[in-house]
Amino acid sequence: MSRQEIITTKEGYINAPLGKYDFPPENGYFIGTLAYRAWHREKPCLICFFDTDNGEHFKLMAWWDKSYCPKNSDISFADNVMNGSRWKCEFERTKKGYMSWLTAEQL
Repeated sequence: MSRQEIITTKEGYINAPLGKYDFPPENGYFIGTLAYRAWHREKPCLICFFDTDNGEHFKLMAWWDKSYCPKNSDISFADNVMNGSRWKCEFERTKKGYMSWLTAEQL
């Protein structure tokens, strides 16, 4: 069921309000609800969209390694999670300026 919730079609991208989500502006963490997941159209990653408890809307990328998971986690966001689940996510900006998703802890 988990992969069936991932947005894969042009219609799915159009109907979901993905434009309101941004990468977090600085290092840290948030607590929030996984709202959407969508495959990146050109890169081997899964974009995860979260609604935070304080009303912000962030996206983080789960890159393919052994699965689509945060850098220091074994939780596959493609296979082992559901939209609507709650998470504490930690992230940091890399030396090249990209946001790196470090960990995810289900609450």
